[in-house]
Amino acid sequence: MGLKLPTPDHTTLSRRSHSLKPILFHRASAVEPVHLIVDSTGLSIHGEGPWSSGKKQRRGWRKLHILVDEDGSIRSSCVSKWYTRDGSRAPHLLDGFDGDIASLTGDRGYDQRSVYRSVAKKSHGAATVIHPRSNAIVSGMDEWRQRDRHVHKIRREGVETWRRESGYYRQSTVENTFYRYKTIIGRRLRARGEAARQVEAVIACKILNGLLEQGRAESVPGA
Repeated sequence: MGLKLPTPDHTTLSRRSHSLKPILFHRASAVEPVHLIVDSTGLSIHGEGPWSSGKKQRRGWRKLHILVDEDGSIRSSCVSKWYTRDGSRAPHLLDGFDGDIASLTGDRGYDQRSVYRSVAKKSHGAATVIHPRSNAIVSGMDEWRQRDRHVHKIRREGVETWRRESGYYRQSTVENTFYRYKTIIGRRLRARGEAARQVEAVIACKILNGLLEQGRAESVPGA
């Protein structure tokens, strides 16, 4: 087009990226409370080898934590060090979500008091479909009432029945989102600084949400 537009070089973009404050915008499709699913995955960082072997190598990766809805749209995200417990980031993710919660689904890594309290504080009456630990016991305390019901159900009818009837299989939605992230965006964080990695992850999540808004395939059962 013959236009003379200033174009920043890669070094400038890399140096200034940590100061950006991208917003993970989501186009709301309904006003009803939302079913949310939470999980984390590992991403290697710049300049390190594979993160799956050796103590030294494990320090060469970060955890990406995300909160998605039933449609697979990412509602909140953050990046943490590899040794961070999954449950400790759930309150932060919930703070980043603006709306009413119908339920929060998570695996055994989120079976802790702070997660239940954060859900109750964020949305009164929201269900928690968090997989109890294998050694879970009945507490008898009011704030653990939902969890106690899950433990009773598993003991009486088995874990497979509980997973099917509680809606725990929504967990596959967040696993599919991680597959999309690693297939489309990649398995590594390219930024070198921690603040810049947070920005990079949010931008990547915005890209994935944008792709979903362009349209998705419709699955139709065969004749």
